Amino acid sequence: MTEAGPGPVDLVRLEDADGSFCVVRVTGPSQPVGETLRADVLLSTSFLDARLDVHLFPQDLDDWQGGLIELAPGRDLSIGNERGLMLMLHMFEDRSLAVTVHDPDRLTAMFGIDPEENWIDDHHERVNQVRRSWWEGSASGR
Repeated sequence: MTEAGPGPVDLVRLEDADGSFCVVRVTGPSQPVGETLRADVLLSTSFLDARLDVHLFPQDLDDWQGGLIELAPGRDLSIGNERGLMLMLHMFEDRSLAVTVHDPDRLTAMFGIDPEENWIDDHHERVNQVRRSWWEGSASGR
């Protein structure tokens, strides 16, 4: 029996006034259903339009949320790493971000984005929403 589950949830949603964006949209559990979630990484800039995929574990969400707490100018925050696609944010003094995406099989790109002022608080809630939607109360549990 297959349950549809909740709809997609954006774990990361960074946009700027120039129309550039970086979105990590959690779409559901990996098959077979377990603790791993599938996510689409959607990127758009004046020179790039890409859709990549990444698999996320509960520890990835813990690391992402911890990194959000510690993120400051000169620091990095990443998700993915050793399992294929890596998404990394580097914060500059003006609080703008360099977004680096490295997918060893398909793409490496870096671009700048100037997110809204409250994006970090918003992203803490996004992590919690992914957990509520896909792990709390699910058959596989956490």
